[in-house]
Amino acid sequence: MADDITLAALVTAVLAAWQDLVARGEMSEQTLSRFSQLLHRFDSFAAARGAPLATDVTPVIAGMFVDAHGRTRHGHTAPASLSTRHLRRSVLRMCFATARRLSLADADPAGDIDLPSRVTEPTRPLNEAEAVELRLAAETTDRPTRHAAAAALALAGGFSGEIGHITGTDLDLTSARAWMHGSTKTRPRWCPLDAWAAQVLSARADHLAATAPPGHEPGRLPLAVSPRNGTDEQIQARVCVALRDLIRRIGLGADPSIRPASITAYAGWETHLRTGRIEAAARHLGMASLDSTAALIGHDWHTQPDNDTPQRDGVNPDA
Repeated sequence: MADDITLAALVTAVLAAWQDLVARGEMSEQTLSRFSQLLHRFDSFAAARGAPLATDVTPVIAGMFVDAHGRTRHGHTAPASLSTRHLRRSVLRMCFATARRLSLADADPAGDIDLPSRVTEPTRPLNEAEAVELRLAAETTDRPTRHAAAAALALAGGFSGEIGHITGTDLDLTSARAWMHGSTKTRPRWCPLDAWAAQVLSARADHLAATAPPGHEPGRLPLAVSPRNGTDEQIQARVCVALRDLIRRIGLGADPSIRPASITAYAGWETHLRTGRIEAAARHLGMASLDSTAALIGHDWHTQPDNDTPQRDGVNPDA
């Protein structure tokens, strides 16, 4: 580890590594921009508190940053929302995990920061940093696995009861979308695929075409589960096993609010963040109830105007 590296230099190196994730489609440009702003604010925040070196950053400083007041969209200083505090902690943890892989750090000052659960419902959406980590965890082997396919379809907006029925014939890679057949609780719909999901699902379809068992039509093999027969409940259970395995890999297995539906909820949350409309999130997820959609993505639309998108992070360095 470079003991005398400044926090600013560490942040620069980490952001360069994350730019590689963008090039591979594992992180969006918008997410990188948001995380970059947050880490530069963290650097300024730490420097103002006498911590210019990476080794100067203590759990206390990290905790102060996570809890710091922020600026609202109207420029006013206000306490940070719980979801903002969770995102700050996740980005800091991701930053120092990347720094450790680059041999620039050997500690995680945000690792022991305890925060309340973000919502009272049994399921909460992944946040942006967790979604990036999930993509990384899904590609830990040298071949396109069903785990990666399940993650790609869930992050696209598919539920566990739908994912196990998606085959290569349901992919429209030219338009970067996948057809979800719907279920007893969701409507059939097209779900958009980001660059990473399109790449993963294309590779998975090609892999199945090359390794299809005799008597099976490759294009009709399920992408995210083994091809053996089973009831709808059994197929859904196989999808959940794959998604829970990935959740454990990124260190969230002990969080009772993180479940396979948390991955799907992220897609709805991201759509709501982008559009400011709960109806858009409901259409994306194929859900008929706006109340159920809002509960799934952690949005209290009865007390917040629906055109009021989730607050962006804006740390007040003087807080």
